[in-house]
Amino acid sequence: MTDVADGSLTTDRASKRKAEKRERLLAAARTLFIQRGYHETRPQDIAREADVAHGTFYSHFNDKREIFLAFASEAQEDLHNYVQERVPDVASFEEYIQYSLNAIQEFAEQNPGLLRSALVDTKVFDPTDSTSKVVRSKFASGFVRILEKAKKNEELYEDVDPELIGHAMIGLIQSSAPQAYRMGKSRDEFVKLMANLLCRGLVKNPTGI
Repeated sequence: MTDVADGSLTTDRASKRKAEKRERLLAAARTLFIQRGYHETRPQDIAREADVAHGTFYSHFNDKREIFLAFASEAQEDLHNYVQERVPDVASFEEYIQYSLNAIQEFAEQNPGLLRSALVDTKVFDPTDSTSKVVRSKFASGFVRILEKAKKNEELYEDVDPELIGHAMIGLIQSSAPQAYRMGKSRDEFVKLMANLLCRGLVKNPTGI
C-alpha cells in the first residue's frame, strides 16, 4: 500500500514539475515574441530565457510554430476574457462595438506589444505556414459572432458578410491603432472614430452617430 502511495506521489511531483516547466517556457516565449518578434526568436532563446535545458523545449513543443500558437491562444483567451468582463448586456451592434473597442484598446495599453506580436502574419515570410490563419480566426471569432447576431436581428445591411467583415475589423484595428497613437489621439477619440466608421458602413439606421 505504501509503495503504491509513494509511486503516486512521485508521479504527481513529476507531473507538477513538467507543468511548471511548460509554463516557464510559455512565459519566456511571451516575453521574447513581444521583444524580438516571431522570426527573431529561436527555441534555444526561449529555453535560455526560461532557464531550462534546450532539450526540455522539445519535451513540450515540437517546434517554434507550436509554442507560438500556444502563446497566441493564451493572448486570445486573455483578450476575450478581458472584453467579456467589460461589455455589459447590450441591445445593439452599435453599443457592443463602442464597449468592445474601448476594452480592446485598454487591454492593448496594459499589455504593450502583445496583440501586435500575437497577430504576426507569418505567411508573408513563409507561404506554406498556416499559423497566421489559425491565430487571426481565433481573434476575429468574437466580432464574427456579434455580426452574425446583428445581421439576424436585421440591424445590418443585407450584403454584410460577418465572416469577412469580422476578419477585416481585426486588420483595421491592428493597423490603425498604432497610427492613432503616433498622431496623438486619445483612446476615446480612436474608439469614436472607429465606431463611427464601422457603424456608418454596416448598420442600416445608426443612432449613435
